[in-house]
Amino acid sequence: MTTRRTLLKTAVAAALTTTATAPKTLDQADELFATGDFTTADTLYRKVLGADPDHVHALAQHAYLTLLTGHLPRARRLLKQVLHLDPRHTRARLNLADALWRADRFTELAALLPTIPQDGPTATAAQLKSFGRRRPYEISGPPTTTVPFAATDPLPMIEASLNGAPPELFFLDTGALFALNQDYADHLAIPTYGHTTGKTMYGEHQAHQGRIDQLTLTGGLTIAHLPVHTIPDQIRLTAPDGRTTQGAIGTSVLARFLPTLDYPSQALILRRNRRATLHARHSAPLWWVGDHYLLSRGTVNDLDPMIFFVDTGGGDIGFTAPTSTLTAAGVDIPTGDGYHPVTLSEVTLGSAGQHDVSGLTGAFPTWFEHQYGFRIGGLPTHRFFQPYALTLDFTRGRILMDPAVPPEPRRSS
Repeated sequence: MTTRRTLLKTAVAAALTTTATAPKTLDQADELFATGDFTTADTLYRKVLGADPDHVHALAQHAYLTLLTGHLPRARRLLKQVLHLDPRHTRARLNLADALWRADRFTELAALLPTIPQDGPTATAAQLKSFGRRRPYEISGPPTTTVPFAATDPLPMIEASLNGAPPELFFLDTGALFALNQDYADHLAIPTYGHTTGKTMYGEHQAHQGRIDQLTLTGGLTIAHLPVHTIPDQIRLTAPDGRTTQGAIGTSVLARFLPTLDYPSQALILRRNRRATLHARHSAPLWWVGDHYLLSRGTVNDLDPMIFFVDTGGGDIGFTAPTSTLTAAGVDIPTGDGYHPVTLSEVTLGSAGQHDVSGLTGAFPTWFEHQYGFRIGGLPTHRFFQPYALTLDFTRGRILMDPAVPPEPRRSS
């Protein structure tokens, strides 16, 4: 079957072997970028830059793709070059702020933040300045730490201690930063430095920005000097023993390690050597947009591959998506507002795939689908990942998924 994607790739191949004009090449690159074909799009942007190194749009897009793939020093240099050519380039300014946030360049980011729109990094200039000479995310402890899950459903939960207080429960969520429930932050008297606007399934809320002196996990692992923000008190999970969570541990902490959420073994594994080599039966690409959103590529039913938001914090479902994706995939969407359970015939993420995946309509944030200049078509979440030891290899830009090894059958005597 000839699809729009096939026709576009044919046109790209022709552009790369002919003297296609820059506007035509840019149009093809932009269309590929919008559909999430980042590698081919970047090839075309670099082709334009080969003829015109100061082409602002091509340079800004090449810088954006460099940031998505995690090459932070080069991304910062390219983004500053864009802003030198066009100081009013909004996307380049936002991307530079995200690059500084992810590289812990808090002083430089604090100076830039007043020029950033509201949808910039989840931080305030006063919060960043409060770190002074403190080095953010200062880690001490063993090379590898295994933290048992205190519970697995509705999300994995672990125990952690903040600023020497008794351990409390926190849920793990790749769709979050490091966050505390507002009442617990008040209980610990966490200093705050203004607020930003947070967006959750409960709507918008004030996310007060603070600083934690020390996060301590089982096994002697400590992380000092962490930015943190607050979330509404209703975002709280209950463990089987009746305890409730006091916040979330998300991408801003996990990205300091080579982390594995090992669902079958019910443990979080944190390796300080982020370049360690691991192998798994399944893999998928990994990109990072904004201050904490992890992206990959997958499919729904018989649709072409698309960009997915990898958010493990979705509770008792395996997948959600914009209405446009579900409709195109032939999913019968119940009428009426609100959430409705549906079943997806097949969902894949890279080489991993599952059939009869539990889904939910109405749960995908509508603002998120086209927020970043390319379409995000779906969101695999908790139930999809439960069969796997899920590793996020930020250094190599890949997601590893290793299914549990079934026990050897017992031999009859």
